[in-house]
Amino acid sequence: MLKARKRISKRQMKQDKLVTYYFKTVDYLQNQSRNLIWTLGAILIVILAIFIFSRKQAEKEQKAITALTEARAEYAGNNFEAAEGKLQNLINSYGGTKSGQIATFYLANSKFHLQKYEAAEKLFRKYIDEGEDEILRASAYSGVAACLEEQGKFHEAAEMYQTAAKKSQDEFMTPKNLYDSARCYSLAGNKEAAREALQTLINEYSQSQIKNDAETLLAQLSY
Repeated sequence: MLKARKRISKRQMKQDKLVTYYFKTVDYLQNQSRNLIWTLGAILIVILAIFIFSRKQAEKEQKAITALTEARAEYAGNNFEAAEGKLQNLINSYGGTKSGQIATFYLANSKFHLQKYEAAEKLFRKYIDEGEDEILRASAYSGVAACLEEQGKFHEAAEMYQTAAKKSQDEFMTPKNLYDSARCYSLAGNKEAAREALQTLINEYSQSQIKNDAETLLAQLSY
């Protein structure tokens, strides 16, 4: 004889739902915990990688500073060939550092003194494009102009000296660049542009040490 099915009370149904909800919640939290652990692990790996990279960069920069100090000592002693070698080695080893950037500027100057004007010009232009020091960048414009002048490209040199004068905004370098610009304009046969550069120098930098030279050259160009 079949037994009658026992009816499930509302209370039991409610308890079953609570049990189901409980286990679902536990499963969800366990999954989330695993995800959280993986996420935290990934973050820790990234932080560790950044720390190691920063430490290596700091060590690299310190070595570059030491190498630059040695190279500048050679440069200051007018040992340009020795400076050239040390600076090139520095750039090859630590090109991505701040000292590596500065080494590019000094290498350009060293090559200029060694009369390697085309190579020097390229390096000055490289520093203009990549260098961060605004004073050195302004000086690099003058360096490019000087290289062009030594190569006999007087009009281009004059224009670059003009650019250097605008970039420098310095009581010494700006009038010097204007004067050199006038010289090169004169050598290129453009006396009018030369006179204009000299007149700007005389009017705007009347206290400059090069003012007398500018007045002398201006008088010569008047004939």
